[in-house]
Amino acid sequence: MVQYYLQLRDRGIATGWFRLDKADNDVDRFLAYLVEAFRAIDTAIPSALGRYDGAVANDTHGAMLDLAGHLAAFEGEFVLFLDDFEVIESPVVLGLVRQFIDVLPAGGRLVIGSRTVPDLGLGRLRAHGQLVEIETPQLRFSSAETAAFLRQQRGLALRDDDILRLQHRTEGWPAALWLVSLALRDRSDPHRFVETFDGSNASIADYLVEDVLARQAEPVRRFLLGTSVLQELSAPLCDHLLQRGDSHELLAQIERAHLFLVPQDSERHWYRYHALFSGFLRDQLRQSAPQEVHGLHQRAAQWWAGHGKPTRAIEHALQCGDGDYLMALLQAHANDLLWLGRTRTLARWHAAPAVAARLAQHPALMLIFGWALTLAHRYDESLKLLDTLQAGLAAGTLGEQDVPAVAISVQRAFILAMQDRVKESAELWHVCTPRVTPAQPFSYAMLGASYGFCLVAESRFAEARGFLEQARRRVQEIGDSFIAPMALCLEGAIDFAQGHLRNATSGFRAALAGGGAALLPQAANNTVAAAFLAEALYEANALDEAERLLNIYLPLLKDAAAPDQLITSFAVLARIACARGHQSRADELLDEMEVVGHRHGLPRMVATARLERSRVALLRGEVVAAQNQLASGCDERTWQPLGGLVTHANDTEAPAIAQFRLRIRTGRAEATLAPLKQALKEADALQRHRRALKLSILLAEALCATGQTAAGLRRLRDAVQFAAGEGFVRSFVDEGPMLMRWVGELQDSLAEAHGGDAGLAGFVARLLAAGGVSPQRPAGQPPASTAPTSAGVLSERELQVLRLLTGGHRNRAIAERLFVSETTVKAHLRSINVKLGTESRTHAIAVARQRGLLD
Repeated sequence: MVQYYLQLRDRGIATGWFRLDKADNDVDRFLAYLVEAFRAIDTAIPSALGRYDGAVANDTHGAMLDLAGHLAAFEGEFVLFLDDFEVIESPVVLGLVRQFIDVLPAGGRLVIGSRTVPDLGLGRLRAHGQLVEIETPQLRFSSAETAAFLRQQRGLALRDDDILRLQHRTEGWPAALWLVSLALRDRSDPHRFVETFDGSNASIADYLVEDVLARQAEPVRRFLLGTSVLQELSAPLCDHLLQRGDSHELLAQIERAHLFLVPQDSERHWYRYHALFSGFLRDQLRQSAPQEVHGLHQRAAQWWAGHGKPTRAIEHALQCGDGDYLMALLQAHANDLLWLGRTRTLARWHAAPAVAARLAQHPALMLIFGWALTLAHRYDESLKLLDTLQAGLAAGTLGEQDVPAVAISVQRAFILAMQDRVKESAELWHVCTPRVTPAQPFSYAMLGASYGFCLVAESRFAEARGFLEQARRRVQEIGDSFIAPMALCLEGAIDFAQGHLRNATSGFRAALAGGGAALLPQAANNTVAAAFLAEALYEANALDEAERLLNIYLPLLKDAAAPDQLITSFAVLARIACARGHQSRADELLDEMEVVGHRHGLPRMVATARLERSRVALLRGEVVAAQNQLASGCDERTWQPLGGLVTHANDTEAPAIAQFRLRIRTGRAEATLAPLKQALKEADALQRHRRALKLSILLAEALCATGQTAAGLRRLRDAVQFAAGEGFVRSFVDEGPMLMRWVGELQDSLAEAHGGDAGLAGFVARLLAAGGVSPQRPAGQPPASTAPTSAGVLSERELQVLRLLTGGHRNRAIAERLFVSETTVKAHLRSINVKLGTESRTHAIAVARQRGLLD
């Protein structure tokens, strides 16, 4: 890999290198350093390393979106190397890498070095011809390569039979040959060493490294062993660790001797040991000087703490054997880390034996770890901590000064909301609210966000805005926090529910971008803004941007999102797939939605997937299937616990709305009119104007279906008038051809009304185009007898494929331009031929030009 890297750099190709370690399973850390690796390729990419602890940026997940945008716009070739990839086990990080592979532009390549086969969907890449695999046998040196390496590169004067013997005994393993070369250096009789050398790949490394280490001068040996406790080395850190003053010279000497020391920056301020060497050194230290290990870790912790890096300090303190010092560090810094959203790190520390053995003596820390576990979706563990604290208060062993009882209740209310027990959460929040004060900053801020969510579900929008404003002010007083984007998202959700789509979209964009310079969120939880923003973009028919957002963020959303954001993310992606004509992909997404719902114990997520299946089946004319899915999706055991609350994900796709739709499309529209009007009246009274829009659309269709065409078109016109001001599109289009027929009828009536509203007519044309119907029909022509033109039949994506075809692009180039697979491009081509009645791509281009589709 290094050879290839150097060759690329010599050819002037932009390159970046990211050597991974186990800590990179933390998604925030991984993203931050991935962005830094890409900055070596494109310096215009903003840094993802932040001020606090030198680790994670103000907005790593926003940085990910910026990175995807920079990659898409990057001109020319680039190659990113990911080394030691076998250490990555996190499904979230693996999912992110899969998504980055999917969005790589034509000139981008990813080179992954791994000792195991990574779980990156290699079969799919292999099938699409997007994968080059170099397996272990191909990495072994041949006899000629072994000879060239040992004689020319390592300068060893070896006989031919010695080289053949080494080739046979190492099986051409490059790392072993490198170690052999180190062992042979400065030996007066290399032939004798070769004759006595034996061993398999499993034992060669330890044998040779031990030999290399034993031949070092004692000061170098002690330096190597002592510094092995460090993940990264600098001269000042090593001086403090070993209580010496010559570490700079020793580091330079070790690097010159090629003793597996890898510089981490061009100035050579920071180094790390090669993984092959560091593990061996730590084992040797434990065997030869076990009494020194704790002291080394403690001095390392003190150095990092003194340099403002508490995370690194605590990592060493966990291994220093001084529990009091460890807990003092946690008490000093855990609360700040919680505010910054470092929940995964805190949750990992909670599991450490050194913490578990002493945590009961630190109730304030128990509460902090409870929040960390809660935000990491480890609710059972956090509830155990809360139960312990509650028992201490009840028994009198803890007092309010140790941990306020309301702080425990706040955390319980939040857990209930995350478990989708919204009604119970709201009831507990009502009890907590009068008792929470700004003197309890984290509880107060979470009150604003989570209680705000419950108030939105209760349609108490003004109160929710008030609490969200309180949360914002508290966050601004404290500084960086992950809570700010959460509050922005909920404000946007209120706007969305009240029909203010443009304001909602702006708010979601601000949340995803980090909430503005005054808020600077650290964090993970602005990821949920991607789900909100994608839903708003989808509603405005910005399908490409919505799909891109969700494709990038879905792995993170599965790990971090609340139930409603998970539901909307899957539902929007499934609807986009349907709009593209990819029904099998839509089915896969709904299948996964149900699996995730079952896995996380979210029956509403499963039920919503079935409501969506019912809607799609109805559009296909599969009435029995629609009825069956609807019956399953409307199970009272799922919806009754909500107690009439309106959750965000089910504002416009709820059991009642799905039942209205089914009755209208199965000849029972007359019986639907009264309950529809009542539901519309209730939605208006609650100021849920987005829901009212959906109900108005269905009411218009029901009126037209019962022969009350004039009343139906008036109702439809009112709905379109409202939608035009905010850009609601998919609320109409997703109701399918029957509704589009009446939108076409409305277009005719507008055309016949000379001097009518040109803006409204333009929006109607936009709706028809989005629905795949030609917006240009002669006035008065009955919609039922109108055959759509080819431009209407072809989807937006199919027209994009056609235009690229005319430019001479082959399937692979088209796939790369559109960020889809070649299989998807072929499916589009088949669909184009069917719709245009053509037999080849050349014929399709000719017909498209004849019909003016490419003008």
